[in-house]
Amino acid sequence: MLAALSLCASAAGRVWVLTIDGEIGRGTVSYLRSGLAAAEAGEAELVVVRLATPGGRLDAASTARDLLLDSPIPTAAFVDREALSAGALIALACETIVFAPGGVMGAATAFTFDAAGEYVEAPEKAQSAVRTLFRATAEARGRDPTVAEAMVDTSVAIPGLVESERLLTLTALEAERWAYADGLAETLDGLLADRGYAPDDAVAYERRMIDQVVESLTSPALAAILLVVGLLGLIIEMMIPGFGIFGVAGALCLGAFFWAHFLVGLAGWESIAFLLGGLLAVLCEIFVFTAADFGFAGIVGLVLIGLGFYTSMVGPFTGRDAGLRAIAIVSAGVVFSIIVAAILIGRLPKSRLRMGGVILSSAITGRAFDKKEGATPGGAVGRRGVAATDLHPVGTGAFGEDRFDVICEEGHLPKGTPLVIVKDEGYRKVVRRDEKGGVA
Repeated sequence: MLAALSLCASAAGRVWVLTIDGEIGRGTVSYLRSGLAAAEAGEAELVVVRLATPGGRLDAASTARDLLLDSPIPTAAFVDREALSAGALIALACETIVFAPGGVMGAATAFTFDAAGEYVEAPEKAQSAVRTLFRATAEARGRDPTVAEAMVDTSVAIPGLVESERLLTLTALEAERWAYADGLAETLDGLLADRGYAPDDAVAYERRMIDQVVESLTSPALAAILLVVGLLGLIIEMMIPGFGIFGVAGALCLGAFFWAHFLVGLAGWESIAFLLGGLLAVLCEIFVFTAADFGFAGIVGLVLIGLGFYTSMVGPFTGRDAGLRAIAIVSAGVVFSIIVAAILIGRLPKSRLRMGGVILSSAITGRAFDKKEGATPGGAVGRRGVAATDLHPVGTGAFGEDRFDVICEEGHLPKGTPLVIVKDEGYRKVVRRDEKGGVA
């Protein structure tokens, strides 16, 4: 991303043109954020947002609105054909609005999906939030807030513009008459010319592959997959010695999820705090605590990570149905991961020893360094040696010329500690600190 940003920033241009066409999604936020940053790095004098959109996700449009309101560079919306619903909010967030002939803006009533999957108008609570958002945005840009409110609420009537029970959609001429347009331009080049710029002064900031990746990673279906794979990877790491491919896969899935949701403004610092707290608890479960079967710290960690997922999937303008869907996805992911972990634990040998967050059994320990394959179980009991590595509680012990993968009965012992083997079940050798300190 940084390379792409540097490449775009190196282009010489006094005006940067960002195009939002088609449906507005969370990838739009990623695109707009990077485009504004590139324009600032390129010392642009103006950013033009060309709009040709029927609308889209309100949470994405709300974040895009904040980016435009906070932009240190002057912004102009060019309504090329249409800026409806969420697109109208983005246009309102720009300092100036210019219409192309035939352009329209408005029709911003919030919609959602009901339990049957039908597209219905959102409940009054959501509509009220959207009305306030449009009104506040218009006020911030010095425009009549009642006109913006009429784009959302059919009960708002404005004499000479819109009757009650009708949703407001402004044409180019109406927008100019009611101070919702700062001019008309046949083309984008015409808009630039009116402001004293030549076509060569403009840099078109293209949509990148990473924006589509963000769009995909923030979809509910892929979010559920990332959640399940991430949690399962961490759970499996709590069941086997060391830290390997399952932990790496789990961490990558968690990182991809939160990275994408952070870019689009859904994952806030509270989400990151839940994630870090959960990962810390999981790491303690793996490397620190001693417990039987699945430890309490591991459960707490998974719950905290689940909360991090949930708070990253909902925002202030997430509808009730979308919120319930997020709860269902997170809950199902956590429960499914725990059930799979329970099944895996149940399949391990009954003689397993669970210490320091690692489940140890004759099926998974002792094979790497046990050179005496024909040794009789119990034959090594009483042998003395030293810890060749730190034991957490798994590690390697040196017993004369032999090296065994051992399990520390006391949980943790540093490298060089004298050891004695107290239990030998073939591949599974349990040791404790040797108070006599001898080697045999």
